[in-house]
Amino acid sequence: MSENRLRLQVPGLLGPLPGELPGGILGDLPGLETWLARGDRQMLDPVAVPPAAGPLAYIADGGAPGELHWSRALPLHLRAEAAGVRLVPVEIAETEAAHLETDLGDLLAGHGIRLERTATGRWYLASEHPLPDRPPPEALAGRFVEAAIPRRAGALNWAAVLSEIELTLYEHPVNRDREYRGEPPVNALWTWGCGRQPEPPEPFAWGRVLSDDPAWQGWARLAGAEAGELENATPLRPSCCTLVAVHWAEAALAVDDGPGWIDAVSAIERAFVAPAIIGLRDGVEGQRWDRLELCTAQPDHKGRVLSRKALWRFWRRRRPFHNYVASGERG
Repeated sequence: MSENRLRLQVPGLLGPLPGELPGGILGDLPGLETWLARGDRQMLDPVAVPPAAGPLAYIADGGAPGELHWSRALPLHLRAEAAGVRLVPVEIAETEAAHLETDLGDLLAGHGIRLERTATGRWYLASEHPLPDRPPPEALAGRFVEAAIPRRAGALNWAAVLSEIELTLYEHPVNRDREYRGEPPVNALWTWGCGRQPEPPEPFAWGRVLSDDPAWQGWARLAGAEAGELENATPLRPSCCTLVAVHWAEAALAVDDGPGWIDAVSAIERAFVAPAIIGLRDGVEGQRWDRLELCTAQPDHKGRVLSRKALWRFWRRRRPFHNYVASGERG
């Protein structure tokens, strides 16, 4: 009989934070505190996906990357300031996206680059040549980004392509309407996650992978596993080895969003930790987890493994969650 194992992989859950965390600010977190107090410390190497976010996300959207290089792409606003250029995400209506897709697609096709917007609303570029590989926009929101803007010419002179995109967007009817409404214009196309489709992972330990990141979903599909999003994922039915990859805490730390990190920890407790412990102790729909793994991607790779028997270790008293959180400079 196969083991019903649940791994909750939450990088950033235990920091490190840039400063000390005041006691009590997180409120009551009984599930996390129980898991950390009574679980066994074991080496848990973080599960990682290949860096090719473009083709993997395209697979998650039902596409077939073939032999081309694929990148994620996002229309956004680059705001020039005295000290540099900042990346500013913008909301784009469906009619605006369709208009921009048509005109930018025609421009890029002249350079041998294919632009595609899938039914999910995600944008992609595909080419026979590698495309610029930059940090994802969520990691740079509100920050200066000059260092991530390509300048050199390669097989594709991307700097020249960027200039043509900027010129096309400068007088675009979509932007004239946006400026009339007082909204920031769409003046750039940000790309990241370039790569070709990787080989399917073998062996693959997980029958189900849940994540908000489409690259993780595509990677699971490539391996022949069930893939899904985190929304409405709980309570999970313990039917197979399941990996739940939650990057909310890590994303908040990446942009120094302390309140966002606090909100993320509380949401992780409610949405995943508390239901997982119920599934271990009492079961869900007649089935129970055999064990739970908490992987926080700390440098020592020490995680917490919680069995049903370990739940009754009452002599391991719960400590406030902030006692487990590291502070200091993030590497």
